[in-house]
Amino acid sequence: MQQLEAVRKKIATTGDLLSVVKTMKALAAVNIRHFEDAAKGVGEYAEVIEQGWTVFFRNAGILPNGPRQGVAVMLVIGSDQGMCGQFNEVVRAEAVQALEKLTDKGQEVVCWTCGERVRGALEDSGVNVGLNFRVPGSLRGVDSVVEDIEQNLEEWRDKRGMNHFTIVNNLHISDGDRVAAHHILPLHKRSGSMNWEGRSLPMINVPHQELFSTLFREYLYISVYGGIVQSLAAENSSRLAAMQVAEKNIIEHVEVLESQYRTTRQGAITGELLDIVAGVEAVVGG
Repeated sequence: MQQLEAVRKKIATTGDLLSVVKTMKALAAVNIRHFEDAAKGVGEYAEVIEQGWTVFFRNAGILPNGPRQGVAVMLVIGSDQGMCGQFNEVVRAEAVQALEKLTDKGQEVVCWTCGERVRGALEDSGVNVGLNFRVPGSLRGVDSVVEDIEQNLEEWRDKRGMNHFTIVNNLHISDGDRVAAHHILPLHKRSGSMNWEGRSLPMINVPHQELFSTLFREYLYISVYGGIVQSLAAENSSRLAAMQVAEKNIIEHVEVLESQYRTTRQGAITGELLDIVAGVEAVVGG
């Protein structure tokens, strides 16, 4: 009976674990949709900012002078939580590769992270992490994290002459999850390249420096915000895949336990019947 009770407890515990996994699957599926919608909205706004850069470059012609020699900041976005497969490992590998390329060019690189787990992975690879930011658990928390990162970027531009900024994060796209390094700064490497569809450019009624400052702030904001929400969508996608595998394994384990329970129960019943028969034979024989 003790063995039977032990198997019964294992079945109950495994059933509770299966319920937790199903709940995490549902949450991950819902979160993916929310973060996908946010990433889509940021992408549409990024197109508006890109149009603004196009107007600025074609009217102003040049960028305001920035620091020529300075530090490069690389922001690596990972996760604070586990159970998401190779999510942090793949972004770590991409970050190390991007860091080596910048270092080979003679650039001084400082690595920042968003997520305790990716910070640990980078430190295990021998990368010194300067700042670490928390990973928001919902869309409501993204703004505060982005503002914190922006404030530090502004401080490093003013005090450390930061002239390069790169974001490394996982991407959630239709045909699967990928990882990429986006070079945000310097601006001359990628901004203002959009073709203008109209016959003429809009007139600018604000000073070029003021327009540049506004576009620059918005550009940094959507770059960091977009990187975080894309990473969160990819993280939940990885977690959903991991939970699907876990659910399959648990269900298979439950089937094994139930088979073991039936076998154990049948053995216990058979043993009790043999004890009864033996007792009857002893009484009759006596």
